[in-house]
Amino acid sequence: MFTSKDDLKLSYGVDLTIGEAFVNRAVPHDNLYWKKRTIYIPGAPGYYFMPIFTDMLYRCGADRDLLLSDDQFQLNELILHHAAMLEMEQCSWLHQAAEVIRLTAPRVKNKLLFDELKPYLLQDRPLALPDNKWGTSYPSLNRADTYLLTLVTLGGENFNLDLAIEGWYALMTYFLILDDLADIHQDLKQDEDNVIRDAGITGQGIVCIQDMINKSREVMDKINPVMANRIDYRNSLINLPEIFRSIGYASPSER
Repeated sequence: MFTSKDDLKLSYGVDLTIGEAFVNRAVPHDNLYWKKRTIYIPGAPGYYFMPIFTDMLYRCGADRDLLLSDDQFQLNELILHHAAMLEMEQCSWLHQAAEVIRLTAPRVKNKLLFDELKPYLLQDRPLALPDNKWGTSYPSLNRADTYLLTLVTLGGENFNLDLAIEGWYALMTYFLILDDLADIHQDLKQDEDNVIRDAGITGQGIVCIQDMINKSREVMDKINPVMANRIDYRNSLINLPEIFRSIGYASPSER
């Protein structure tokens, strides 16, 4: 399904110039992330998160021309190509991270940030480290974090890096929770990472997932109120207790 710049604006608040650049971008050749795709931004979160995140960086003070430069697009695409290799089990997390770090190194503008990110990413699994601002409590919610390397290519005195990082985790936590809710039965059967299992198939797990969705909405409300409203609306449609019951959770009243 084709996503237009107007769809991105109305549904997610994305700046029209940013939306247009993404929807008009040609599909990269020999890129596993776009394998068998004929358009750059189909109607799936794994693709439209890119213009939403780019718009978020613009709202945080990053230069729009830099964000939409061909070099920046190419870096994004290289990162996602290696993410697809990981998803297809053609490499490990560590191999993926090391390769993306190597590809990013010549483009670095914020060396301090780059040096902070490397030890976090160069783990066997993306786990939050002590006294480190990277990662969440659940590795399953950190599985897209190589994309954070796009931040090291940005500069500018007006760029609010801390808000951009906070926004990244709010946005990706929301999208990955939605993905894991949809895939929970298959992920449990195939022993795949899933935040629902990480949180626990318990009443406390339900509270934890709901709290994370609420936190994502609160953060997005500071950056992009349209996206915050989107999260609020989708949240109203999610029946967490029913999803948890479908995978074996029984509330105290049902035992």
